[in-house]
Formats: sequence, C-alpha cells, structure tokens
Amino acid sequence: MNPKGRGNDEFCTPDNIFLQLNSIFSFELDAAANGENHLCYCYYTKEQDALTVSWQQARTFCNPHFSKKAEFIKKADLEVQENNCPICVMILPLNCMDTKIWHEVIEGRNHYEILKGRIAFIDPGTKQPKK
Repeated sequence: MNPKGRGNDEFCTPDNIFLQLNSIFSFELDAAANGENHLCYCYYTKEQDALTVSWQQARTFCNPHFSKKAEFIKKADLEVQENNCPICVMILPLNCMDTKIWHEVIEGRNHYEILKGRIAFIDPGTKQPKK
C-alpha cells in the first residue's frame, strides 16, 4: 500500500458519492469491488477479474483499480458499445484526461462530467476518508 494513499487499488468509494450516482442510474453491478466493499448485489472482484467476463448487460458502476485504469476504460467501452451494457459510470482521476486512452476511448465518443472538488476515498484499513 502506498503510504500517501495514491495509487491504492483497495480504496473504497465514499457512500455519499455512490448513493448520489445510484439515485440517478440505478446500478445493478459493481465492476471493481471486493467481498467487503461491493456497492451492488452483483459485483466482480480481482479474483473474478472483471476485465475478462461479461458485465451481464447490467447498469454498471465502476471505481476501477488504480493500477488498471486504462484496462477498465477499454473494458467499459467494449461492454457499452458491443455487449449491450446500458450504461457504465466510472470514477476516474482527473489526470486521466492527459492520457492516450482518454483521447482514444472517452473524448468525443462517451459522455463525461468533471466533479467539483476532490473525493476523499475510504482507506480500507482505517475506514476513514483519505484525500
């Protein structure tokens, strides 16, 4: 685990962020969770590797593992464009906008919004928010 909290694949989505998004999108699948932090009844873990299985044509929420952002972006695009996934909402760091994958997959092809402020993700060890 990175002591600064950056790049941690295990940080959890804050409840208030998920609940706000879920009230709009009615998620059915959490595509990047674990057995302890999943936010939907149906979820994929690292062990199941959400990058290799179908997202079940489900309304999908994804706070991707930091170390696999690009892979999750490609997978979400594939699921929405070719596998009838009706929607995938992802939480991505703003620095993704400077990457090749952003320009190839998101910009101009998919809708995105930039949140004001920073999200304080939940440290799985302390269960406390960490910016």
